[in-house]
Amino acid sequence: MRTENDSNAVVLLSGGLDSTVSMAIVAEQGISGSAVFIDYSQISSTKEEAASRAVASRYGMELDIVRLPWLGEMSSSGLVSSVAGGEIPDFPLSGDAGDEAAASKAVWVENRNGLFINVAAVFAASRGADTIVTGFNREEAETYPDNSPDFIEVSDRFLAISVGTPVRVEAPTISMDKIQIVREGLRLDIPWESVWSCYRDGELMCGRCESCFRLKRAVAGTSAAERLRWANG
Repeated sequence: MRTENDSNAVVLLSGGLDSTVSMAIVAEQGISGSAVFIDYSQISSTKEEAASRAVASRYGMELDIVRLPWLGEMSSSGLVSSVAGGEIPDFPLSGDAGDEAAASKAVWVENRNGLFINVAAVFAASRGADTIVTGFNREEAETYPDNSPDFIEVSDRFLAISVGTPVRVEAPTISMDKIQIVREGLRLDIPWESVWSCYRDGELMCGRCESCFRLKRAVAGTSAAERLRWANG
């Protein structure tokens, strides 16, 4: 990422591992800016918002809350409605490629990341920021193409035309898998107790959905595992 001397950022924050580590990297580099949390009526919105508030407070960044209920109303994803999109799948799966494809489809929210980047671009343009920071990463890009370097490249080309000032997308974790992101989080001493990576809404993270599965697998054997709590132990 660019340095404090030439960059001002808008961080897309969800309160999960990837965006929290991305914010910590921004803070470490002394880059100024603000954060945006988007509530699109996802099942875990209350928990995600609380986590995002805690993380933004930890790093001294202003947090704007944007509510897009219509996205949840229009999407059939299990992330927004188990009735419309089917139950959120539990992991690990059988290993069958068909099962994994079905599981990914069940939690896919059409054009969500594209919409999020456009919302962040409005904030960036209005505040003179030149960078939108996301938590895209190599591991999830293998399943979700809107987490990939190609998606960032296309987004940059789009923003170059649609925004009156130079704005680009950067993902500090784009070359990392979850294990590497956890290592970075440990190095930066992120507020692990504030992280919420679960697709579900409960007192504790469920430990069974895809997002929880990836996180549990990545923190296994590290000190971070002792600072996270799961409903399934």
